[in-house]
Amino acid sequence: MSLATALGFRGRPDARQDARTRVYLKATLLANGRPMPIHILDLSRKGALVHADDPPDPGEIVWVVCKGNELLGRTAWVKGSRFGLAFDSGLPSAKLDILLTEGRRALASAEPMGFR
Repeated sequence: MSLATALGFRGRPDARQDARTRVYLKATLLANGRPMPIHILDLSRKGALVHADDPPDPGEIVWVVCKGNELLGRTAWVKGSRFGLAFDSGLPSAKLDILLTEGRRALASAEPMGFR
């Protein structure tokens, strides 16, 4: 049994199941025992679009730490410095709402400075 199967990833976990919301959240990703700073660019209950200078490999199991929340996920795809994450279980609504509110606020303040 693979680690992904043991953690509950089935079928095509990169297939979007929920609508994504544009955000800008600084977070830390732990992959292969090494932490790296990341920026979450969109977020849903089951996944995220993320930017990092040195993305993890596709299929890699990762931990994301953002605003006191720890999320287990898998790298669904990688293209340049952007990659998709599929979370192993959905974010609870209360946590998702907090992250979306914070992320939208940060995005609104970053856009006049040229962030897109």
